[in-house]
Amino acid sequence: MLYKEGVHAVSEPVQITDKIERNRQELSRLAENHGMQDNQVLRQSMVLDELINEYNRFKYKSHLRNRQPIA
Repeated sequence: MLYKEGVHAVSEPVQITDKIERNRQELSRLAENHGMQDNQVLRQSMVLDELINEYNRFKYKSHLRNRQPIA
C-alpha cells in the first residue's frame, strides 16, 4: 500500500524511519561542518521535521484505523 503524505511517498513506516535516520545523519554532518545557523542546516532541519511529521501522521492514521468501537 502506498501512502502520500506531504512531499514524500512511502509504503511502510520502516521506510519513513530509514529516511528519518539518513536525514538526521545528514543534518548532523551539515551542522558539524557549517554551524547551526547555516542555511543548509536550517533547510535540512525542515526536511527532517517534515519526515517526522509524516511518520506521526502515518502512526496516528494507523491508530485510528485499528481502534475498536466501544460497546
